[in-house]
Amino acid sequence: MKLIDLAGSQRAVAIASRLDSQKAIAISKELVTFLQERKIKVYAEARIASILGCLGRALYEMTEDQVPVVLCIGGDGTILRVAQKLPFKNMPAILGINVGAVGFMAEFDIPSKDSFPQLVSANLIEEKCMRLSCHVDTQGQNHLPLALNEVLIITSRPSKALSITIRVDGQVYSSGYVDGVIVSTPTGSTAYAMSAGGAIVAPTIDAIQVVPVCPFARSGLKPLIVNPESAVEIELLRPKLNAIIAIDGQFETPVVASAATRISIKRSGSIVKFLRTQAGEASFFSRLNRKLLPGAKFPLPKHDQPEE
Repeated sequence: MKLIDLAGSQRAVAIASRLDSQKAIAISKELVTFLQERKIKVYAEARIASILGCLGRALYEMTEDQVPVVLCIGGDGTILRVAQKLPFKNMPAILGINVGAVGFMAEFDIPSKDSFPQLVSANLIEEKCMRLSCHVDTQGQNHLPLALNEVLIITSRPSKALSITIRVDGQVYSSGYVDGVIVSTPTGSTAYAMSAGGAIVAPTIDAIQVVPVCPFARSGLKPLIVNPESAVEIELLRPKLNAIIAIDGQFETPVVASAATRISIKRSGSIVKFLRTQAGEASFFSRLNRKLLPGAKFPLPKHDQPEE
């Protein structure tokens, strides 16, 4: 699809923006004017509608049949926040516009309105990304947000390590002392999971990755990649040492450690759709080398040339 194809249509483009970035707000205002001048209907996320001077709508009310795309203007945090608030079913696609520092998940870097024509005329391809659901068995917490990047279980006391057992489909993987555990999607493999020593997983591969955070050296706990349909279970073994569950860096909740406190994580039935300018791994490796791995561009060695 192309954004310009929505001109004259009843279907709208939605805009969500960082509130604490003057640059993001300025770009959002200019983009609203640019789209409206081209007869493209625009909704703004309710909390910024008055700032942008256009119709507002809550993110959870936006469905794909009325709003096929949400433009997220900010950084990765903006995208993760919006993904959590959009409806579980019939979710609009997300098109990330980076005005932050890295913005790995974003497809476009928009320094000024001079880039708007390229934005609306680009041929956009859909990329589907899995999410994870999380449930705490002993606390009846059935409504935790879904994770696009990761579920992090971490000690509530930085000076005390968690004692855990990790199970996959009911089978024990390993036990040991850790500061925490990251259960990540392929999307989240380039976030905290990568920093903690996990593998980078291409978005064309559906998988769940389990990454221990600072495991005790003799525990034998190593990163593990499992089938996307597997159920991962983290059992807290150390009484009275509570944990914290953090989801995508957007949501936190305490977990009270008691006998057999278990945190279950599995694939959700809901996906997030991103819009990209290239399909599959071409888009992924392009962004990876531009934004995350610039230090990997070492000069090629000069090989000896054969004598003539």
